[in-house]
Amino acid sequence: MSERNSLCALIFGAALLMGAGPALAQTLKIATIAPESSSWMQDMRAASAVIEQHTEGRVKFKFYGGGVQGNEKQVQRKMRTGQLHGGAFTSGGLNQFSPDADLFSLPLLFNTIEEARYVRTQLEPEICGRLEESGYVNFGLAAAGFAYMMSNKPLQTLSDLEGRKVWIPEGDPAGFAALRALGIAPVVMPITDVMTGLQTALLDSVSVPPVGAIVFQWHTRLKFITDVPTAYVYAALLIDKRAFDRIDPQDQQVVREVMEGVYRKFDQNGVRDNEEALQALLDSGLQLVEPEPAEIDQWRTIVSRSHEKLARDGVFDGEVLEQIQVLLEGYRSGRTVAER
Repeated sequence: MSERNSLCALIFGAALLMGAGPALAQTLKIATIAPESSSWMQDMRAASAVIEQHTEGRVKFKFYGGGVQGNEKQVQRKMRTGQLHGGAFTSGGLNQFSPDADLFSLPLLFNTIEEARYVRTQLEPEICGRLEESGYVNFGLAAAGFAYMMSNKPLQTLSDLEGRKVWIPEGDPAGFAALRALGIAPVVMPITDVMTGLQTALLDSVSVPPVGAIVFQWHTRLKFITDVPTAYVYAALLIDKRAFDRIDPQDQQVVREVMEGVYRKFDQNGVRDNEEALQALLDSGLQLVEPEPAEIDQWRTIVSRSHEKLARDGVFDGEVLEQIQVLLEGYRSGRTVAER
């Protein structure tokens, strides 16, 4: 063998040995608006420790809490440029990753938590699959329960809504369209600016789960809660598939098993925690106001037409919306999928 061929053989052999060696460590950088002291951060860090242990240090997580990496839209941009590998996103913003990912959170869609759970059982695998197809690994959805309208003045009729400065987060076309359909001019701003908006009277109303109102201390600037569930709120942890694919397949399985377990726990506890938070708000002095049933029916009719228009305009998949409506009609009439 010539000297040149011998050198090539040595290089090739070294490459094979390097390829057979241990996978390089991967640190996934994850951002969230959840405060550093929140239970979400505590549970995620505990899960990260389990993953690091079971992958022998090959997979680590670095969490940025409290919105230090910006709001959800800014986190998404940083994911696209590779500055971050993932983030925790709430419904109302998941549509930026897959147009249909927010469909369970359409305003005034569900009357009860049981309805929401039933529809999710039937359609969640498809929704999460669409997120994966769009390039974002996820570990299932975690419910936070219903959001309610909270305000500085009682909101019981359509006329009460006139002139209200109602917050809507960035990137929520369905929520924006619903408020416009009800005759409200929404105030769009990042979630990180809401407290300032309430303090400076740029806002006087928000739609938020009670647990969120307490975590972000918005309840200290509000007086009334309208007893109508405005939207079913949930969250998902999304990781850019390009970063996830750099992890060894066996280690990917560890990450999925641990994180899916954590998100099942979040999902099981979220609604209960939200209901307890609602009672805590009432105990702290916020007053519950109840619109007349006919008034609520009018709101639902108006907003439902708004959803159908968005579907026709291609904002999200109209076929999935139709599936949800069929499932709801069946559930409300006592005919579930299993009984058909």
